[in-house]
Amino acid sequence: MPYQLIEIDIQATDNIACPHCHQEIINWQEEQYVQPCEHTLFIAMDIGFEYITDEFEQTMRKTVDELHANDDIVNMFEEITTSTYPNYLILKSDLGAAGYSRYIGLTV
Repeated sequence: MPYQLIEIDIQATDNIACPHCHQEIINWQEEQYVQPCEHTLFIAMDIGFEYITDEFEQTMRKTVDELHANDDIVNMFEEITTSTYPNYLILKSDLGAAGYSRYIGLTV
């Protein structure tokens, strides 16, 4: 398994910081709340991507466009965890809607 899953127990409205550089990747005080740092590979939800690097997308079975076109039948967690990217962390948190999560992929 090339990834390590870390489930973080926070509220959906809490900021999320990078464990490496401590930049707030999700920062609700900013108008553009998605603030990827140099370690961020992707920011995804069960319903689609908010951010993804070309480098990570190239290691996935399907493109982001293909995933978004079929977002009603795609299991986003399965799609990001079957990536061939060599070694990465996934921070998983509650999205605030019942049964939905946010996933932040980071380099190790």
